[in-house]
Amino acid sequence: MLLQGKKIGFALTIKQLSDTMILKEIEKIMLAGAELFIILLDPSEKKEGIKNKFQSIFRQIHLEILKKRGIKEVSMTTPDNLPGSLNYPFLDLLVVIPNSERFLGFLEQITPEDDTSLPLVLVPTLENEPTPSLGYISSLMKKKGIFFVPFGPVNQKQEKRERNTFLYSRLDLLTETCAAALEGHQLKPSTWESHSFPH
Repeated sequence: MLLQGKKIGFALTIKQLSDTMILKEIEKIMLAGAELFIILLDPSEKKEGIKNKFQSIFRQIHLEILKKRGIKEVSMTTPDNLPGSLNYPFLDLLVVIPNSERFLGFLEQITPEDDTSLPLVLVPTLENEPTPSLGYISSLMKKKGIFFVPFGPVNQKQEKRERNTFLYSRLDLLTETCAAALEGHQLKPSTWESHSFPH
């Protein structure tokens, strides 16, 4: 299978690491032969610290891709001398599960505009924001090298017969989305109607 021997990173919070649905999909990817790397995100960490962590990842992968392409003119700024940087293995793909509109906006700001970075798979799951904006998602979908697990709205009845719309992702399609991303294309359809999701 396409995932055999691939190095796949998961940027997760401690809470997400205890989510059985996420762990089930991680296990499926492991059984497909991928080598997994967990990058732990601390929700209490200041925005600048998380930003530096992601920029270190993107920068290191960017340099590795340039080297693979035989581009010798690589900047002397390496991840090792970026503030708050860590050493990361060369990854073939990175999976991030943004759970807030704020996190999506943050990713939209720091992700590279071109295709000189590793494929990034996003799994948007916005549960605590009843009227999520699709602006950040729309912007991220236009960037090269960013792929989405198919997602869509779910209407939930609240008190006083009000209906709130939440965004959920088809986490069960994560393995297929990763395989498609490694081939450079988005799994279709990228969005689903609400009836395709469990209520």
